[in-house]
Amino acid sequence: MELFSISEKESKYFNDKEGFIEIESCPVGGMICTEQLAFINKKMRISRSHWLNKNFVLAIDELKIAYNKTAEINEPACTQCAALFRTTITKSMEAIHEDLRDMTTGFFRAKRFQSSYELATITLKEFKDGI
Repeated sequence: MELFSISEKESKYFNDKEGFIEIESCPVGGMICTEQLAFINKKMRISRSHWLNKNFVLAIDELKIAYNKTAEINEPACTQCAALFRTTITKSMEAIHEDLRDMTTGFFRAKRFQSSYELATITLKEFKDGI
């Protein structure tokens, strides 16, 4: 049982109604990817919540799901947007990876996060190889 959960407080700092990724100009008016974009934004919000609560494996899993969802955006006019979505998800993964690296190295390292760090390393490589 957790005594304190950041997710209870995060709504004060993060607006859950806003997406991580928003379409500003789209050649097809955003009509093709609205479902996928809503799904990706939801997964990124869930991932952020898990990350803030130090549930790194769950945070990484949510980003994997979001990343894989971008493969459904395959219309020729949407390839640049899909690439932008993958880049944004990859940047979130890089932030988690950096956080875990900091916690698993140095004098005050936490061994309990080592497996999460290894998972983050593998996942980040998969994301970068897929871009």
